[in-house]
Amino acid sequence: EMAVVTDLTVGDYWDQLPEYSKRASDLGVSINSAYKAATLYYQQGLKTNEVFEVGTETLKMAKIAGLDYAQATDFMTAALRGFNMEINELSATRVNDVYSELAAITAADTSQIATAMGKTASIASSANMEFETTAALLAQIIETT
Repeated sequence: EMAVVTDLTVGDYWDQLPEYSKRASDLGVSINSAYKAATLYYQQGLKTNEVFEVGTETLKMAKIAGLDYAQATDFMTAALRGFNMEINELSATRVNDVYSELAAITAADTSQIATAMGKTASIASSANMEFETTAALLAQIIETT
């Protein structure tokens, strides 16, 4: 699937197997999950370095919050693109940290916060709201209701 949406060949991806295996092992996820998350990011047009950086944080989010990798990919994409953040490890870590922290201190979980963020990110960004402020407000609303 990745070879279809990129300039790389199936052989190129087989050459990357040790890197995917190491990443999957380090995060405690299956190699298949690492490949599937990467495929979703390749389908969005990301370059290999972006896929590895954002993909690692996405797999962490999925593992921490008990999410499916595809759902975590959607949540990460909504936050990054909704707030026009750079597609890199730093931004992905920022999203992951904010969601995890808010889930730990409120009665809202990552999935609820991220779902609400997906519905409000672009309008909040247009209103010059910060990602962290928007996420905190959404977590408070979710906790209250």
